[in-house]
Amino acid sequence: MTEQAGRRGSRIPSPDVLEYPALASGVELIGEMEETGFKERQWLIRRGDRFVQLSELLYRIAEQADGKSTYEEMAEGVTNSTEWFVSPENVRQLLQSKLLPLGVVAPAEGAALQDVRAREQTTSLLRINGRTTLLSPSVIDPITKVLQILFAPLAVVPFLLAVTLVHGWLYLVHGVSGAVRDVLYAPGLMLAVLGVLFVSGVFHEFGHAAALRYGGGQVRGMGAGFYLVYPALYTDTTDAYRLGRWARVRTDLGGFYFHLIFALGLVGLYLTTGWEFLLLVVLVIDMGIIYQCMPFVRFDGYWTLADLTGIPDFFSQMGAFLRSVLPVRRWEGAKLPNLKPWVKVVFGLYVAITVPVLALLMLLLVTRLPNMAMIAWDSLLILAKEFSLALDGGDLVGMALSAIQAFILALQMLGSSYLLYALGRMFLVVLWKRLDLARWRSVHRAP
Repeated sequence: MTEQAGRRGSRIPSPDVLEYPALASGVELIGEMEETGFKERQWLIRRGDRFVQLSELLYRIAEQADGKSTYEEMAEGVTNSTEWFVSPENVRQLLQSKLLPLGVVAPAEGAALQDVRAREQTTSLLRINGRTTLLSPSVIDPITKVLQILFAPLAVVPFLLAVTLVHGWLYLVHGVSGAVRDVLYAPGLMLAVLGVLFVSGVFHEFGHAAALRYGGGQVRGMGAGFYLVYPALYTDTTDAYRLGRWARVRTDLGGFYFHLIFALGLVGLYLTTGWEFLLLVVLVIDMGIIYQCMPFVRFDGYWTLADLTGIPDFFSQMGAFLRSVLPVRRWEGAKLPNLKPWVKVVFGLYVAITVPVLALLMLLLVTRLPNMAMIAWDSLLILAKEFSLALDGGDLVGMALSAIQAFILALQMLGSSYLLYALGRMFLVVLWKRLDLARWRSVHRAP
């Protein structure tokens, strides 16, 4: 007790870091990354919905930032657990110059520092917004404990073989024109199609969770939010970063695998009942899988490519990657650690292709939004009339269809409006920073 009190009496003040350093709110230590695309070993920290890569030394210092230890105690803990001899001054300097600017440790009260998370939120458009957790791990775990059996090799091989044969029969022999015709002539079936698609989407998310469980990880929840302009379901599989490359890839592809199993069950149900509309659901599921394979936004194909290369997140690492490969003077900010040669080539190609594609998509959205808004408004008026007619005629199915279509249309317009707001805000923030920087340089320019 006396020795501890004496040690707490010798403190090294740091104006911007707490007296007893602590992790910032929302920061979580993930651990060492296995089978990465970097030449040196890397450790990972989660900060909100972003990931921060650290060297082992910085990670071990972050581990010691418990809000109770002094700089001396933190230095002793790092020295005892690593191959480095670290002094209290080393700890203070690394906290001040490295971990604090990354938003990993909490700043001291009154410190004149810009919130790194607020800064990143103004430039991070391709993330799920408005997140709402729907299922907790306590609900998910008992289900995935059973479903993980589907990832055993003795189950995967026959299921994939059956999926291949059934899809060959569906598209080459039977066709889906009958299913499309049935839904067109019986609009009420669209409600059934939407309902089955929602169930398949939930099953898709359990595919990610079960794959993570099979690899030795644990899901942290499932929920819903908005991605780009569409409502979306998501599964928090952050724990996959503790696993090896192929376990992570299996987690990424687990949703596709479960979607195909679901489609297989729908075909079996069709053969039993003769309900053609079920085959339309299979078609939509297959189109959704192809759509989600696009790696230009954070769909499952994006995460698969990221995990194959061993890069945690292309978008959050893009700026650091460009700063590490382009010799641009006065380009301040973090740089990526050394990448393996083939990973550097893949990352460079990804940036060269993705940036123009996303820029074109954003341009099309902005230029076409006025026409889209007029069409959407006219559609809402038409749907309102259809709803009124269905109400007068007591047509519950017609009322439900009109209401659902209007709801989906309103969500898309709301998402588009938010995206434009975020783009405008990002532009104004960047412009203000440029003007502020130019003003500072003009004031501090040597005479």
